[in-house]
Amino acid sequence: VSTQSTGRDPSKPLKFRMNVPTRQAFPSPPLGPSLGSKGINAPKFCKEFNERTKHFKEGYPMAIDLYIYEDRSYKWDMYYPITSHFIKLAAGINKGGTHKGSEWVGTINMKQVYHIAKTKVENDPRLKHMPLKQMCMLIMDQCDTMGVAVVKH
Repeated sequence: VSTQSTGRDPSKPLKFRMNVPTRQAFPSPPLGPSLGSKGINAPKFCKEFNERTKHFKEGYPMAIDLYIYEDRSYKWDMYYPITSHFIKLAAGINKGGTHKGSEWVGTINMKQVYHIAKTKVENDPRLKHMPLKQMCMLIMDQCDTMGVAVVKH
């Protein structure tokens, strides 16, 4: 029997990133098989996730970092809903444009950009040290990519 080295330190967990809608984690596809293929008990994870997100409005896409250890145990970190979700809510659209810079599907104003930036910086531990002005610039760049125009008022 031969074993092939993966070049990975077995003492460190494997890390996976995913977006899961609040209060809507179910062991059915696509989440269940994705977790099951990694050796994770999907019903248990879904129950934990739905419990932890019960105070959020249903359907908000939460960013998840899932760490899986050699013994198939796991831990996960959850971050505030993804920025594109807030932009779509503010612009009143369901989906962004498909052609950057040539297709405009909605507009938001600077006050909305500021509110999204403030919400992200205050609630996402990965962003807590980011200056608000820099976060606003990143949101405006993402708006441009999504086909959402940013106006002054």
